[in-house]
Parts: sequence; structure tokens; C-alpha cells
Amino acid sequence: MNQQLPFRLIEVMKTDELKRTVGSWQLKREVDYYGNELETELSEVCCCVEDIQSVTKQLSQDFVPDGYYGSDNFADYPGAIRDITEFGDIVCFAFSADGAPFCLDYRNNRKEPTVIWWDDICWRLIAPNFSAFSICLIFAVNKGLKVMLDLNQFYRTRIEDLRR
Repeated sequence: MNQQLPFRLIEVMKTDELKRTVGSWQLKREVDYYGNELETELSEVCCCVEDIQSVTKQLSQDFVPDGYYGSDNFADYPGAIRDITEFGDIVCFAFSADGAPFCLDYRNNRKEPTVIWWDDICWRLIAPNFSAFSICLIFAVNKGLKVMLDLNQFYRTRIEDLRR
């Protein structure tokens, strides 16, 4: 794998923050980062680079152009992107409960990939990066609820990055 994984994803994998034995992580609200309806949950997150490599390799076998998938037509659906036929710049890092992959898309930005998800009929752009994706999640920690990344902290970080 030639892509650099987002720091926050590496941190999540090292600490097993999102490892579950039962159930799924629910979205904070049923919308993606852009405000489009998103009915899914985060069920399984890869726990190491080897797992990421394995499930990423499987994508090109699961999403094969067949005359429908991979055609020039694409769904008129919020956040829909064209079918992916070359997976060299796509990295799978998690799955929803129904097995749909969440992926990092490095095709337009090698340093800060977008987050996409297979929504049964099309790939969808659901967040501009992994940090923004993590804002959409809530998970249980120490008998309470904790937001993975506070929205204000995210914007403060982005502003600091822009000032550099």
C-alpha cells in the first residue's frame, strides 16, 4: 500500500477505540458531512494495516465492470460519484453492518483522501477527509458518550493548517 493513512485512523486502529464485539457504531445524525441523508452505521473497522490491505485488494474483485456497474451512467443521488473501476488509489478501512465498504479515496488528493461509501447502487462521497467523517460518529466510552472529534477542534485545526 503506497498511501499514507490518516493519523486519526492509525490512532483508532492502535487503540481499538472502534472495536466492537456486538452491534455497530451509530451516526450522530442520519446525514453525511454535507447534510445529505445517510442511513448506515459503522460496523467493522479494520484493526491493522494487513487487514486494510486484504479488504482493499478484495474491492477490485467485488466491483467488476459488467455493463451496468462501471458504465458512464451514474445515479442521480446526493453525493453520488462515478463507479470506480480502478482501485489503485482507493483504500477500504471499514464496513457497515450490511457489508458495504467505507473507503479512503486518494484519487484527487494524495495527502488528504476523501471518504466514500458504497450505498447499494452507487459510491457516495460522504466526507472531505477522515477527520470530518469521524465527526459524524458517536461511540460509548466509560459508560458515557464521546464525540470522536469535536467539531470546534476540527475547525481550529483546519484554520491553524491554513495559517501555516
